[in-house]
Amino acid sequence: MTASSHEDYKRGDVIAKKYEIERLLGEGMLGATYLAKHIASGKDLVLKILRRNLVATERDRDRLCQLFERARAVRHELLIRYGELAVHEYDVYFTEEYYPSENLRQVIQGYVAEKKAFTLQEACQIVIPILEAAEAGHQAGIIHQDLKPENVLLQTRKTGPQANAKIVRSTKVTGLGLVGIVSPTIFAESFLNRANAPYLAPELVGFDQAAGPQADVYSVGVMLYELLCGQRPMGTYLAPTQLRSDLPEHLDLIVETALAHNPEDRYPTPRDMIRDLQRSFLVEMQQGRTRISFRNLLIGIGIGGLVVAAVGSWFFASGGADDAAEAQRQDDLLRQQVRIQNPAPSEAEIKEHLAKNPGMVYVPGGTFVRGRLHAERSEVAGAAEPLAEVVRVAPFYIDRLEFPNTQGSKPAVRVSWERAADACVEVGKRLCTDVEWEKACKGPANLIYSYGDTFDPAKCGADVVDPYVLGGRPECVSGYGAYDLSGGVREWTATNLEGKSNRHLVKGGMRGNPQRGYRCASSMDEGTAYSDAILGFRCCLDAQAPPRPPKAPVEGETQGAKNPG
Repeated sequence: MTASSHEDYKRGDVIAKKYEIERLLGEGMLGATYLAKHIASGKDLVLKILRRNLVATERDRDRLCQLFERARAVRHELLIRYGELAVHEYDVYFTEEYYPSENLRQVIQGYVAEKKAFTLQEACQIVIPILEAAEAGHQAGIIHQDLKPENVLLQTRKTGPQANAKIVRSTKVTGLGLVGIVSPTIFAESFLNRANAPYLAPELVGFDQAAGPQADVYSVGVMLYELLCGQRPMGTYLAPTQLRSDLPEHLDLIVETALAHNPEDRYPTPRDMIRDLQRSFLVEMQQGRTRISFRNLLIGIGIGGLVVAAVGSWFFASGGADDAAEAQRQDDLLRQQVRIQNPAPSEAEIKEHLAKNPGMVYVPGGTFVRGRLHAERSEVAGAAEPLAEVVRVAPFYIDRLEFPNTQGSKPAVRVSWERAADACVEVGKRLCTDVEWEKACKGPANLIYSYGDTFDPAKCGADVVDPYVLGGRPECVSGYGAYDLSGGVREWTATNLEGKSNRHLVKGGMRGNPQRGYRCASSMDEGTAYSDAILGFRCCLDAQAPPRPPKAPVEGETQGAKNPG
C-alpha cells in the first residue's frame, strides 16, 4: 500500500480493540471495505478504512465529520445505516450495517453468464426501491451522487411452489452522503476513468457539488436501461423497444426523460419517476396493450410506497363510464398488488413469534394500503381523509387485547395520553403509531373494517359505548389476530397531530357514528391531558426487541378504570 492508501488488514486483525477483521469485501474510491465482527456483541458489521489522502488535513477531517454525522442521522429501511466514525492508529475508519447480499453488479454479471435477460417485473422490483432510497436522502437534503450497481445491495428469495416460484428481491442502498469527502481533483483521478463513470450525471463531470435530485434520477435511469437492454446507454443510444420487442412503448419515454442531458428536462424528483412508471403501466393495462404477465407487472410496479392519489385522479379524468366501478377496480388492483408483495409468514414463523411475546400478535413488515379506499363513500369516510396509498411498515407486535390485556376483564378507560404512554413503558412496550394500528386492523387483506368491507354491528357491537369484556367477541378480530380494533373503546396512538405536539391521534371509534368511526382508516385527535369513559389504549413492540416477561397491570389510574357504557 502507498502512503495515500491504508494498511492492508488481514483476518484476525483487531481494530480499535473493538472489531475483528474477517475478510476483505472490496476496494473503492473511498478505501477498503471489510467484513468485521464486533467483539463485545459478536455481531457482523461492515468496516471501511478510508484512504489516507482523503483525510490528510484538519480541514478534510472536519468535512468528513460533518458529512458523516449528517448522513448517519438519515433513517430509512432502504438505506444502509452508519455506525461510528473513529481513528485506529494512522487510519480513519467508519462502520455500517452489514446486509448479507449480492450487489447489483454481481447480479447483472450472473444473468450475463447464464445468458438471461431481466424481465420488466425484475427491473422494476430493483429500480423503484433505489428511487425511494434516493428520495429519503433528498428529503434530508442529501444528494447521493454515486448511485451505481456496486452501491445497490440485493437479497434474493423465491416464493410460491417450486415449479412456478417467483423471484422476490429486497434492496438497500449504501454510500449515502459520503461523495463529498473526495475533493474534485481526486474524484477526477479515481472515478472518471473507471467503469462506473457512465452512471454519473453529465452535470457532475464538471464537479459541481451543488447537484440536485435530477443527478440521482439520471443514475437510476442508466441502471434501468442496463437491466432491460443488457448494456449501458452510451452516446446516441437505441431506445429499449429497439433492442427488445417484448417491452411496452412507454418505457422509451421514461428512459428518455430520466437520461436527458439537461437536468431541467429530467424528472424533478425520484417520486415523479415512480409515479410515471405507475401511471404508464396503468395506461397499458387499461388499453389492453401490455405484453407481459399482469401478475408479474403488479409485483414489479408495486414494490415501494406508491402515492396512488395522483393515479386515482388520472383515472377519473379519463372519463370512465362508471366512476363507482372504476373506483372499485382501483381498490381491487391496489389490494391485489399488496397481497402479491407480501407473502404470508409460515405457520412455524407465526408460532415462533407468538412464543416470544405472549399476549401479543405479530404483524409482518411490508406494505399495506393506508387511508380510505377510492370506493368508500364520502359521507362514511369523510372527503378530507387521506386517499389510499401504499406505504411500508417495519414488523412489530401489538397487544391482542386492549390494556390491561387480560381475557374477560374490562378495558381500562379514562386514561390520558401521558398515562397510556407511561403504562406501556412500564411493561416494556410503547404506544403504537397510527400507521401500525391501522395495519393491524386492516389485516393482510387490507379490509375497511377488521372483519370485512361492510359495516356489521353484530360483529363488534352497535356503538363504541356498548359494554363488553376483553376477548369476549370472537368475531371482532382482525386478520392478524388482534381483538376489538373495529369495536370497543377508542385508543390512543403515539402519533402527534401534524404540527401540534400537545395533541395525539386516536383510533377505533366515534361516539354515535360507529359506521364511520370503526373503520380502520378513521382517526381523530385529542389533547394529551384529555380522558373520558370510552378512551383507552393498547401497546406495541418493535419486532427486533427481545421477548418481554409478563408483568402485572400497573397500579393507579388504569387499574381502577371504569367500564365504558
